[in-house]
Amino acid sequence: MKTTRRSFRVCLAAAVLAPVFFAGCESSDSESDDWSGSSSSQPAAESQQAQSAAATAETKTAAAAAPAAKTAAAAPAAAASTASTQSNASAAQPSSAATGGAAGQTAASALAADAVPFSSLKWHFGGKPKASGARQSSVEIAGLSIGSSKLSFRYKKDLSAWGLAYGEAGAIACLFVQKENGQWVGGKFDWISSSRTSRGFENVFAGYEGWTLAGVPNPCQAAFVIVSADGTKRSNVLAGRWAR
Repeated sequence: MKTTRRSFRVCLAAAVLAPVFFAGCESSDSESDDWSGSSSSQPAAESQQAQSAAATAETKTAAAAAPAAKTAAAAPAAAASTASTQSNASAAQPSSAATGGAAGQTAASALAADAVPFSSLKWHFGGKPKASGARQSSVEIAGLSIGSSKLSFRYKKDLSAWGLAYGEAGAIACLFVQKENGQWVGGKFDWISSSRTSRGFENVFAGYEGWTLAGVPNPCQAAFVIVSADGTKRSNVLAGRWAR
């Protein structure tokens, strides 16, 4: 009898505890399922975030690369433009040779013209220097007037251009006359300074240093020029009619 009651009690306890046991198992399974679902969704979210971050990085990289690409594309055009500008500037600027040549021509054109070609004057009288190789330089004379016994003129640029003081008779007055055959002969006949603008013909008439008027018509054409004492520089040549 006791055994029967004890068995009944065990069966009753088992019947009472069975639902609780199964409910606990179901809860455990549900919790297990929830954990598995949460665990599986987390990598998916992280993957999406990584892809989003990668896309953002690519967008920023492309945006940063765009100006560099534009700069690189513009560089050849800018270089070509600069080269063109430099080429145009070089073409616009005259070369140093051309500039020097123009300056030389300007200096030459600034000198007064010779009334008689200097190369045609033959240095036969008056001693040294024989200044046939003198080059026209700075000193300029004008207004020649020739009388029977002297000549006069005026300076446009006096002998200070050659470094001579106003009253310093450090240059040479030269006279040339045209013979009947057309030849120009002459040479030195006196010293001269910036303060002297007339010279007499006494030395010519006296035969100074070989001077002679033989074969020279009267009247004749006469030429006057001033040369430096060393015979390297000269003024322009003036000319006029000389009636003795």
